Amino acid sequence: MSNKKHFLTFATNFKNENPYLREWLDYHIAVGVDHFYLYDQDGGDEAREILRPYEEKGYVTRHLWTMWDGTKYDGPTKFYQRNKNHIGFAHAAKNYRKDFQWVMKIDVDEFLFPLGNELSLVSWLKSVDHSKIKGVKVPRVNFGNNGYETMPDQDVLRAYTKRESDYSDHKDLANGDFLSDNRFAYSAHWWHYKWYKLGSMLTDSADIGWRINHYYIKSFEEYLNRQNVSRGRPEGEEGFREKNRRCNEIEDTSMVKLLDQISN
Repeated sequence: MSNKKHFLTFATNFKNENPYLREWLDYHIAVGVDHFYLYDQDGGDEAREILRPYEEKGYVTRHLWTMWDGTKYDGPTKFYQRNKNHIGFAHAAKNYRKDFQWVMKIDVDEFLFPLGNELSLVSWLKSVDHSKIKGVKVPRVNFGNNGYETMPDQDVLRAYTKRESDYSDHKDLANGDFLSDNRFAYSAHWWHYKWYKLGSMLTDSADIGWRINHYYIKSFEEYLNRQNVSRGRPEGEEGFREKNRRCNEIEDTSMVKLLDQISN
């Protein structure tokens, strides 16, 4: 078992996510994430007050990240273009890699889900040999709008239970012992590792005890409200229908069952 200050951590950039922060934090704390490095691109009073109790309890390290507004680093991610998100991830790698065993680049619309009827993310992760494994490619599946045109009254995890049939992407979980300073890692999905320190990647989803539930779309109303935050997403109703088309194929209530179990 690791002797680091933190075992499982997140590095996350956020902006205009205030309605979702508490649910995202509370869920991940319940399933075993013990620290969050949050890069606050919102900069408002509301986000600061939402995060205050989590900071006071030691779960959150918050960095005000508005100094890049209006600069060349402020804009949608383009292929091999460094922006403020990448700078935030690199900051986490460079400054905190000695403090954590594992870190994941993850967004507020992404939730790690333990497979195999586990109630904790840590159960499987403890089985991974951190002396040999430098990273894990965690598969990701997209969830659709469940037919909602406006923001539902329920929380995200209970409202959105329909998803695409197969994994369509992944994100890397990185071992802090192998991380470089990530100065030139221009991706929200993968990390850079020390070239001189040998380690293996876990890549077969059959061997990985988690998946990422990606609630990227949500209702039509929410999709439009977040349009300007991520200008890379297709715009307007046509863009929404395009992204949503294949993301309601399977009814999947496994997350709801997990929530019921951990709340009892």
